[in-house]
Amino acid sequence: MALDTAVVPCGGLGRRLRPITNWVPKEMLPVGLKPALYWALDEAASAGLLRVILVVTPHKPVIEAAARQYQGPLELEFVPQTAFRGLGDAILSARDALAGSPFLLLQPDQLFDGPNPTAAVLAAYRASRRTTVALVEIGKAESPRTGALGRALTRVDDAGRLQVASLDARGSSLGRFSVEGEPVLAPTGRVAYTSDVFSDFDAVAASVPPGAEIDDRPVLQRIAARGVLDGVMVPAKLFDLGVPEGYRDAVSRWPARVT
Repeated sequence: MALDTAVVPCGGLGRRLRPITNWVPKEMLPVGLKPALYWALDEAASAGLLRVILVVTPHKPVIEAAARQYQGPLELEFVPQTAFRGLGDAILSARDALAGSPFLLLQPDQLFDGPNPTAAVLAAYRASRRTTVALVEIGKAESPRTGALGRALTRVDDAGRLQVASLDARGSSLGRFSVEGEPVLAPTGRVAYTSDVFSDFDAVAASVPPGAEIDDRPVLQRIAARGVLDGVMVPAKLFDLGVPEGYRDAVSRWPARVT
């Protein structure tokens, strides 16, 4: 089954950007002259995807309202996440809409300057048909401006593919990446998942206490432990819009100018 659908989670609380996110969802924060959400949708369309499932919450109705005004060539579908219980729960909310098809996770609070990372992940996935995550290099200078993504260790397998051997747990939602020496690799919010991945999400969901947040990182760790998680290096620069420093950098890179 072809991968032509992205899942864009929009239910996050924006804790690291408070107090502004008490009034404006981070997906609606402007970069240039358009909201962060539109950057994500443009990236999906540019990569050739046809459909986007937006996981939305009734607590942020402006996101669905804005998405319905998007003029790009995408079929948009909206599924609810009634209470924010983590990124893994957002993906589980999209299961019925996906109807057994593979999909690409595209987190709208990460913006890239350079070659389209979604296109790179899709190309690698279509070559291997294995779960594939975009990796970026984070150095000491970038680390204070990047959330606690965790580190990835990689190796090249016998087929010449870049394989993710292990992933650190994600750090505190309020923390930052920490790099003291040489640059390290970090996974990003661009992941192509195979259609059978929901068995892993179900296992992770069953392992946490009732009502606790369900993250996607344990799912990727399970896949890496089986030796079937591929990585693709992304040369584009990452702007983490979920932290104040990253958002300021993005606004500086793409200032709002009316021509």
